[in-house]
Amino acid sequence: MRRIHLLEVLSITFLGILIVLVSLFHARFPYNWQLLLGLFSLMLLAWFVSEARSRWRERTAICLVCDFSPVFFVITIYEILGGIIPYLRPDVDSLLITIDHTVLGVYPTVWLERFFTPWLADLLALAYSSYYFIPLILLVTLYYRGTEEEFSRTSCIFVLGYYLSYVGYILMPAIGPRFTLASLQQVPLHGGTILNTVVNTLNTLEGNPRDCFPSGHTQIVLIALWLAFLYKRPLFWIYLPVSILLIFSTVYLRYHYVIDVAAGFAFAGISVLLGTWVWEWQARGVTDRSDRSYISSRPRPLSPSASGDCPPRSTIIPPDNNL
Repeated sequence: MRRIHLLEVLSITFLGILIVLVSLFHARFPYNWQLLLGLFSLMLLAWFVSEARSRWRERTAICLVCDFSPVFFVITIYEILGGIIPYLRPDVDSLLITIDHTVLGVYPTVWLERFFTPWLADLLALAYSSYYFIPLILLVTLYYRGTEEEFSRTSCIFVLGYYLSYVGYILMPAIGPRFTLASLQQVPLHGGTILNTVVNTLNTLEGNPRDCFPSGHTQIVLIALWLAFLYKRPLFWIYLPVSILLIFSTVYLRYHYVIDVAAGFAFAGISVLLGTWVWEWQARGVTDRSDRSYISSRPRPLSPSASGDCPPRSTIIPPDNNL
């Protein structure tokens, strides 16, 4: 049996945690067996992707699908959480509201409405929606214009970061001030076409409304900023102003409490440190077994056009190693 690739290990581990939770509290879930079947199916799919990385690594199309498969797992698991979190524990919005008011002396979203203007709301809505493209653009850039090590390390940190934020959603479920503080808001959140389109689209597509703590938008964009600073400095300078607007928009548009944003900063730091440690630990393990490591090996282009076959871009485990 081949060793399972690191990215699939992360997905399988988190899926395993969800399976344990659903199993322990199965009486609370109206469709517990269907949910367990879906989770086990995803786990099996992750194992298959790991196998495909090794078996068909010389095929460019399969390499591409496997290397970007974490995007599918991150999105799918996020959507599944919408059917899990509400049955595990009550929302903690009241606690988050209390923390904000105790520390700041005001309700931040209510206080900010004095600065509300439709054009600014539209601008911030664009910044807020850029969250869905910022990490993907960085990954694609590193895939074709970076090195094997850069893409692999970045993928690991992003995937771990997403799953850590999901742990926060489970432990601290909250729906956010746009719902809980609506009765205190004097100015309706109405902007132009852009704001209305973004709000309606997110309300339609996002299947997990209890995703406030931590602010995943803040966490992931800070991770992307740091990695862009390390590997693609021009992209960092493009990301920086957008990211500042994005982080401000999380509170201005009433999606998050300030404590959520603060937690996003903390989770971003933890994700980078822990993700780097996990990646380097795995890479050192590869070196011990095969005398090959991304840390010590000379970086090489990732673009398929730069080599005759499809290199194992994000694979840090040689295909011929057995358990």
